[in-house]
Amino acid sequence: MKKIAFLFLLSFLVMSCEKEEKLPPNPAWLNTMISQLENSQLPVIVIYAYKWNEKYYYHVQNLILSCAYCDMYDYAGVRVTWTDDEFTDFVNNGKLIKAVWEKRY
Repeated sequence: MKKIAFLFLLSFLVMSCEKEEKLPPNPAWLNTMISQLENSQLPVIVIYAYKWNEKYYYHVQNLILSCAYCDMYDYAGVRVTWTDDEFTDFVNNGKLIKAVWEKRY
């Protein structure tokens, strides 16, 4: 249920995005991941950048499969594990900046 709510709220954040914010350069780990995903068999993948609590996060989402294949990473490349309070605050206060990369067939 939490994953469904997360997807719904991420979609809401996408629609309510305000002015475009300038992102820092992609971290090296993200560029490596993008290179790997370009050669993967997964058909539709999007990486979204978010800002929350003055920090940047990257949401890697496979749009064909369920969100079991979705991951959120901080700028350092550490996979985020949310507490309920953090998740709620992220959903309420996180800002979608833009899709930084996508692969579509």
